[in-house]
Amino acid sequence: MLINNKEITNIAKKFTVVIKSNTKATIELKEHCKKNNIQLLDASYNLGFGANNNYVFSYLKNTKKIKDSDYFLVINPDVTIKKEQLENLLNHALELDAEIFTVNLFRDLEWTIPESSIKRFPTLLGPVKGLLQSKRRNDAYDKKNIIKPTVIDWAAGSFLLFKKTAYETLKGFDDKFFMYFEDVDICRRAKINQMKIIYLPEIKATHKGAFNNRNIFSRHFLWYLKSYLIYHTGI
Repeated sequence: MLINNKEITNIAKKFTVVIKSNTKATIELKEHCKKNNIQLLDASYNLGFGANNNYVFSYLKNTKKIKDSDYFLVINPDVTIKKEQLENLLNHALELDAEIFTVNLFRDLEWTIPESSIKRFPTLLGPVKGLLQSKRRNDAYDKKNIIKPTVIDWAAGSFLLFKKTAYETLKGFDDKFFMYFEDVDICRRAKINQMKIIYLPEIKATHKGAFNNRNIFSRHFLWYLKSYLIYHTGI
């Protein structure tokens, strides 16, 4: 998936791109990264979503590859964004008064199927209802009614742009969430710290998510359930 993503190769010509491998990287991926100036972190396998991103951030800090004036983009390997859209995102981030940004995610490359990637903070039963229903969750923002940059509660961790200093202040993701809810948690902590999260509807990207947490017989559902309980109980 990463090797075939031509947009990442294009983006790496201008921006620092770091891939954290969660399993031993293939020879093909190593060669691809070396050829295209992509930094591959092929170590510390089987970490959770938050721990992996914290690992990358620590690497950037320790190697002095990130400055206080920079931005740290958390992006899933199954997300595709064009360099021009990313440049536009950066311009908006520099102009707007906020610490965290997200974009308009779609499930298809043609940008016809919107993803419910921005939501209000979940109630106790909201996520459960969302898993059991095929329609859009009632705590999801209606994207078609948002036509300008808007402050929101939280956005999916598949695409979150942080000011470097904001990510540092928040101490990154809480890695007790192996997967799921770590994005809700960090956005909730951002709000407690009076940080704004802005959704930019005009900037678009594609997320081909698997949504494996909907299968109650999968380990993803068990991860989801555990994170759900951690988020709502604080345990």
